[in-house]
Parts: sequence; structure tokens; C-alpha cells
Amino acid sequence: MSDKNNSLVAKKASGLSNFENKSGSDKYLNVLKAVSETSLGCVYIADLKTKKLEFVSENPLLFSGLSAAEVEKMGYNFFRKYTKKADLEILRKVSTYGFQFFECLSAEEKKIHTITYDFHLKYTNSVDVLVNHRVTPIEICDDGEISKIVCVVSYSLNRNAGNIRIISNTSDTYWKYNLFTGKWTEECKVALKLREIEIIRLYLQGLKIEEIAEQLFVSPSTIKFHRSKLFERIGVKNIIEAISYVITNNLI
Repeated sequence: MSDKNNSLVAKKASGLSNFENKSGSDKYLNVLKAVSETSLGCVYIADLKTKKLEFVSENPLLFSGLSAAEVEKMGYNFFRKYTKKADLEILRKVSTYGFQFFECLSAEEKKIHTITYDFHLKYTNSVDVLVNHRVTPIEICDDGEISKIVCVVSYSLNRNAGNIRIISNTSDTYWKYNLFTGKWTEECKVALKLREIEIIRLYLQGLKIEEIAEQLFVSPSTIKFHRSKLFERIGVKNIIEAISYVITNNLI
């Protein structure tokens, strides 16, 4: 085959490959759009090399009132401008020490670990909103560095900013970052009992204690007993904090 024909074949193959990649990418983004449209949260994809946001799903309430197009255009500057000044240090810690943690993981391990943290976003003529970001690597370079991440954004269920943790569904432990000491500590996940899982799930459905008791064929006092024991084990004071703890640590 001539060099000219070889060149034409290579060009066609390259074009087909680019088309297939673009097609796959479009399908990937369409899935993200569908997921974000059916949930209270939203999703964005960031390129860590260019510091650009490649995709942002629509939810102005979680982005200081800005549209997805406005946030995407601003890129990382959005967080520099709209994050509460006192919480900018949290984002710096995540960017520095959070991603340093990932360096000790293999390429496949990186993709099954998530870093989660809370910070306040400023709103014009309104109170600051505490949001939660859950960041997971989705593309790894040949040298092992993370090139792209996907982030799920939602309202935080915690009371304060910070709460930097790295979690994985495949591990019985998680890592917690201490903002004051600058150190990571490994902690064991709490294994929920079946009855506790049932109670939390029914609370998430909006049921009250009496309704939960009816669903589980027990007395309201029994539900209160299991609930208080759960509070004691995970160190929380009410059901909102319990739900926050369970969701943050992927316990259900």
C-alpha cells in the first residue's frame, strides 16, 4: 500500500476514533445530566490540568444563584470568588493534602475513593449556604496523576464547614483530616445493625416514629430505644445528625 493510501487510512481511522470518543463522551454527559435533573444535587466535571469545568449541571441554588453556563465559564474562579473567605483554607487543604493522599493509591484504587468536604458559598442579599462536595477521580494520566474528577454537589447535612474525609465502599475504614493538626487518621466505619438500617431508611422516606413502628410491627418505644443506641454508638444528638453521619460515611 502506498504512503498516500496509508495516510488516508490513518486519517479515516483517527476521524472514526475521534467520533467514537466524542459519541461516548456525549452519552456520558447525557447520563450525568439525567441524574442531576432527577436529584436535589448537581454534578460537575473538572479538568485538573487546565483548571476548567468541562460540564456543570443546572442548579443555581447550589452555585450562589448562577446558571450552569456562568459557572462553567468562570471555572475555578467561581470557587475563589464565591466561597466564604473563612472557608477558602478548607479548599486549599483539600487541593493540597487531599490529593496528596491519592498519590499513594494505584490508578484503579484512585477511582474507587472519594474525598468529601463541606464549605460555605456566598449569596448576594442572603445567608451563606453550607454545601457538600464529593469528589471522585475519573481519569488518570499514564504517570498516575489524576487528570479529571467528577464532583457531586449537595446541601451539607453537617453544622460546620470542614469535615474532610476520604471514603471507599470497598473498605471498612475511612480517613479523616484534622484541620488543626494537619494529619490524617484512619477510623473504622460503624457497622449498622439491620434494625438501625431499617429505621434510617424509613426516616429518609419522611416517616415519623409512630409510622416507623407500624411499618416494623413494633412499639414506638422500641424505635426510640434503637434510635438512642444508634445515637450513642456514632456520637450524635439527633436523627438529622445520624442521617448525615450515615450518608457521609456510605453506611447504607
